[in-house]
Amino acid sequence: MSVFGELFDRPDLWDRISTDVAAGRPLLLYGTGDGADKTVAALDERGVAPSGVFVSPEHARGQSFRGFPVLSVDEALAKWNDPLILLCFATRDPAVIAGIGALAKRVKLLVPDLPVAGETVFDRSFARAHEGEIDAAYRLFADERSREVYSSLLAYKLSGELEPLLASGEPNYDPLALLPTDRIRRAFDGGAYDGDTARALLDAAPGIGEIVCAEPDGRNYRHLLVYRDRETRATITPCPVALSDAPGTASLFASGNRNSSLFRRSHTARREEVAVATVDGLLGGTPVDYIKLDVEGAEADALRGARATLARFRPALLVSAYHRSDDLFSLPLLLSELCPRYRFFLRRRRSLPAWDVDLFAVPEN
Repeated sequence: MSVFGELFDRPDLWDRISTDVAAGRPLLLYGTGDGADKTVAALDERGVAPSGVFVSPEHARGQSFRGFPVLSVDEALAKWNDPLILLCFATRDPAVIAGIGALAKRVKLLVPDLPVAGETVFDRSFARAHEGEIDAAYRLFADERSREVYSSLLAYKLSGELEPLLASGEPNYDPLALLPTDRIRRAFDGGAYDGDTARALLDAAPGIGEIVCAEPDGRNYRHLLVYRDRETRATITPCPVALSDAPGTASLFASGNRNSSLFRRSHTARREEVAVATVDGLLGGTPVDYIKLDVEGAEADALRGARATLARFRPALLVSAYHRSDDLFSLPLLLSELCPRYRFFLRRRRSLPAWDVDLFAVPEN
């Protein structure tokens, strides 16, 4: 029997939006930029158009978006009675999240789940098509909190409701708490940015002697070199490469921040040709105790490119599991194939939308 069959029978976010708009309810976008662009594209596919756009008061400067004047929250609520609001931006700020929660008590507010990489939306038809895989991944998790996070994320992805999304997150999240940090002597950081996660790892695991850091974005890589030269606690070995399952070259949409990606186009990103490597190739058969992969949608390919390392050295892993619509279930299933006799956990930092989802794989011994 399916664990989530009843959930998949309910109207999803897009059904609810279409029903409300057909009934004459005004549809408002809260936010502009890439998130709003993606939301408008998803609405267009379903023949639905928004009625207007608004932002927080400090960001309302008389600008326009998609032909709509960008109003403040108060202006929008004064103009439209009983609207349906779609949140179109991301935030980790507790004060901003609290403000959105307060707004959701006044009006109907939903948070669309749109993939960071790829085009496939996690809607009811997608869930039904992958029901067996979704159930199988649920059964892999080693503790009740992981199963709660997984179930809450599924409920959110299908409904767009704020409550299960907030329930899936940890307000005081420590991404290293589930890892055997006292046993880590050498680590690999895929998607190293400017060295921020390497710094945090060294704070928690002072026994580390070396961290190999892969970062393809040229601007980020220059910051990583500065960090390497300043870090005295361990050897930092930067590698200016993207990660995949085979070496080569690829086009990177470089943003100069955490969001540079082989897959996500953005009007603010510049296109760079970058080298592509595998984890196995970069480590060259040398031991590693911990691998972190946050590579903006390339996690599955990067894991396949680490197959020999995983089999030989059995490192602990932290893998981002939110960039693609299938990451939540396909990455646990892939890791269960690549990493037998591991325990799997799921946690996330409290944020909007369902970003910052971390999949942990820890050897049983």
